[in-house]
Amino acid sequence: MRKAGLFGVILVLLLPLCVIAGEKNPWEKKLPFKHGTINYTISGMENGSEITYIRDYGREVATYHTTKTTMMGMTMVNETVDIDTPEWSYHFDLTEGTGTKNVNPEKYMIEEYNKLSRAEQKRVSENGEKMGVSVAEGFGGKVQQNAKEILGYSCDRTEMMGSVVYSIHGSGLPLLVETNMMGMNMKIEATSVDKGRVADSFFQFPQGIEPVFDQQSDAVAREMARQTIAMLKDPESGEKRRGPAMQGQQKQMSPEDQEQMQQAMEMLKGMFGNQPQQ
Repeated sequence: MRKAGLFGVILVLLLPLCVIAGEKNPWEKKLPFKHGTINYTISGMENGSEITYIRDYGREVATYHTTKTTMMGMTMVNETVDIDTPEWSYHFDLTEGTGTKNVNPEKYMIEEYNKLSRAEQKRVSENGEKMGVSVAEGFGGKVQQNAKEILGYSCDRTEMMGSVVYSIHGSGLPLLVETNMMGMNMKIEATSVDKGRVADSFFQFPQGIEPVFDQQSDAVAREMARQTIAMLKDPESGEKRRGPAMQGQQKQMSPEDQEQMQQAMEMLKGMFGNQPQQ
């Protein structure tokens, strides 16, 4: 697992707490429409378009991304397809002809949350509501709910790690993304939302590409989900129980993955460890 992938998992696990904390299960979120096709324009360091297809209120999402990047007189084409289901997340690079698959990190969060008693779920939601803003601040970010209306939808604003994202309120689905990191700028902006039914063909794998399962990424996502819920339920005891389980997981990882996993869990500890309890 590469560093970007690891911190992507962290954001998937924690960002729902920032904008929909207090829900019955923050990771079982729904869009305000059952089906949808969203068209985006992309400009900046990449130029092109993106189309996102949505089914079952966002439980299934397929994104087709086509851009060109010109650097030092050379133009590179980037064509990718990402398909997310409640069980799996698939990524296909059409330019390279490769594909990967990982268990959807949200699946593990939902499973861990549903294992809790009603009282524990309430405590997790209440702690999450208090911690949500501090989680974002732990990444140097800010969260503002219902900050702007885009294409008729009220959007939450999340500023984090050099990016500003406007997502449909309570859903995490972005309609506008503006990034400025190390002098590189990119803007992804939705231009239309069509709520018509979506064809099955958009959720089929690209022809000739078989996705490869990344077992180490799966182990990381599973353990981080378990630790995140444990820390939300009881930050102090969650940290005490972390050691033995982490050691078992790390033995199965490469040295690079072990280091990144340790950094991620220390980040969780820092954000959750000093929060007040109910």
